[in-house]
Amino acid sequence: MKKICFVTTVYMTYKCFLKQLSQYLYETGEYDISLICNNEEEALKDIPVFVHYYPVDMKRGVSLSAFSAIKKIGEILEKGKFDIVQYSTPNAAFYTSIAAKKKRVPVRLYCQWGIRYMGFEGWKRKIFKYLEKKTCDNSTFIEVESHNIRNFSLEENLYTNDRSCVIWNGSASGVDLNKFDISQKAHWKKKIRTEFKLADEDVIFAFAGRLTADKGVNELLEAFLNIEKKYPNVKLLMMGGMDNHESLRQELLEKAKKSTNIIFTGNVSNVEEYYAASNVFIAPSYREGFGLVVVEAEAMGLPAIVSNVPGQVDAIKENETGLTCKVKDSKSLENAMSKLIEDVELRIDLGNKASKYVEDNYEQKKLFGYLKMHRDELISGEK
Repeated sequence: MKKICFVTTVYMTYKCFLKQLSQYLYETGEYDISLICNNEEEALKDIPVFVHYYPVDMKRGVSLSAFSAIKKIGEILEKGKFDIVQYSTPNAAFYTSIAAKKKRVPVRLYCQWGIRYMGFEGWKRKIFKYLEKKTCDNSTFIEVESHNIRNFSLEENLYTNDRSCVIWNGSASGVDLNKFDISQKAHWKKKIRTEFKLADEDVIFAFAGRLTADKGVNELLEAFLNIEKKYPNVKLLMMGGMDNHESLRQELLEKAKKSTNIIFTGNVSNVEEYYAASNVFIAPSYREGFGLVVVEAEAMGLPAIVSNVPGQVDAIKENETGLTCKVKDSKSLENAMSKLIEDVELRIDLGNKASKYVEDNYEQKKLFGYLKMHRDELISGEK
């Protein structure tokens, strides 16, 4: 039995990206699975019974609690005698890389799901690049979420070619095509459009993610408020909760809340149904490891407009399943949105190709097979 320990800062990361992989590994009968993450009530309620849960307080951001977290993680790893420890998200990855190296865990796998400093400048960029480099140096191997993030990292000398790879076509967890079932599209479309009193002729743009500046929310709201002046039948579904509310331009947010064409849904568990009711997905983020929400939307037959940053662009085939816009540029985003409003044939063609693209390249169970194979090879020393 191979012993693997997953480490994330908060439980939600495990729930969204690793819970189904844990189930897959457990069902093979070859893995004993543990999880270290923040001490959260949701973890106690939701975690699978076969997972050994070790709560460790890990605050987001910079905190003196880092020292106690590193010590506690080290104690757990030493006692657990794991064959492999896999870590992701900035704080958990940094702390665990230090603790795991000190305790001589044989395989220290850093899952690089984005690079925080990509959106920073000046001294802040230098500090966070140093932290990212230390995490990589402490790891025995780096599994990167997308090819463009890996190319960026190699150019930045974060690690070498032989110590890193992208599994299959990228993505942390792939797309569950049982959940994002395009055969249910017509049914879900009718349900959601009826619920929100949306007309058949309405062109609906969808966004899913944290409502914060680095997800491109300011640019999206600015672009849409201009769009709605020119086109009478456009709507915008904003799915997600507020995060770092102060980062949003408050006058813009107030205008958006007053618009009858913008619907703030909050967090939704049935996001696939909202995608089915929509026409175009928008992801104008400043940085991403990979555009998972993008490929999930594409699975439901939506063309996507994404910002031209590494990770995001890996989730589409430009001009085949979606379009790109300039990052932090509301006018560029507005132009792309206008194009897909006016060119109905293009919009439909991109959407049709998008669902097939995801089916061929990001099906979840197939990705899980490759992820397991990679962990088997790392543990055996073949990689």
